[in-house]
Parts: sequence; C-alpha cells; structure tokens
Amino acid sequence: MELPVELTANLIERGSILHSDIFADIDHGKFFAIIGVDEDFVAGFFFINSNINRAIWNKEEQLAMQYLLKKEDYGFLRYDSFLSATNIITRSKKELLESISEGRTSIVGNLKQQHLEDVLGMVRDSKLFSKVEKRRFFYE
Repeated sequence: MELPVELTANLIERGSILHSDIFADIDHGKFFAIIGVDEDFVAGFFFINSNINRAIWNKEEQLAMQYLLKKEDYGFLRYDSFLSATNIITRSKKELLESISEGRTSIVGNLKQQHLEDVLGMVRDSKLFSKVEKRRFFYE
C-alpha cells in the first residue's frame, strides 16, 4: 500500500531513521538519521555504520562524533552500530518523499528521545559544524 505524500511528509522529522539506496556513492542501502528539518530540506543524514571508519581513528573531533546505537534499542539493527555525526548531508523533502513513493527509501523507526538529545548536544558543541549550520538545523 502506497502512503499519500502528505501523510509520509508528516513522518519525516528530526529523529526519524530511514533506510535507502538513494546515495550515488554508496553501493548498498544505508540506514541514516535525520537530525535537522527546515521548510524545504531535511539534513543530518547521519549514517549508521556497523563499525567506526578506520580513517577517523586518529581524528579526535570526528571520532567524538560516533554515537553508539545498541541493537537491543533498535530492532532493525543486526548488531550494535554507530551513528556517524561527522558531516551534514541535505536533501530536498521532495526528493526524499519521491524516493519513499518509489520504494527506494523506507522509514524504519525513530531515535529514542535520550539518544536524540545526546546527538543534538554533540553536534551543537562540535567544531565540525558552523554556527550557521547549527542554527539552521540543530535548534528548534
């Protein structure tokens, strides 16, 4: 059953976790969390990875932005994983909604409230993001 775009649009909010194959530079479906939403865009797209990328092991600021998500808290995970909050990817809401309509993207859950608050605190304090980005996407 296909959901009306209007209904689906209301499900995409800060803390939503989705799974998609819409990323051109990734050859498989990825779980990701939306951390920022404005009128036209969703942002964050913080990917969920099974391991921390070895390339950031010696990059203190990026390593600090890996947030542990336990399998026991998120039924769609096969094992404990990490939300990598190291850079902001934005997509238009329209593009994301079209990918849901096409069956390429699905909503799989939401970050637990405490986890969302923890991640927001991390990104608000991080030097990886500009004041403009923080104001636009990480505050109400």
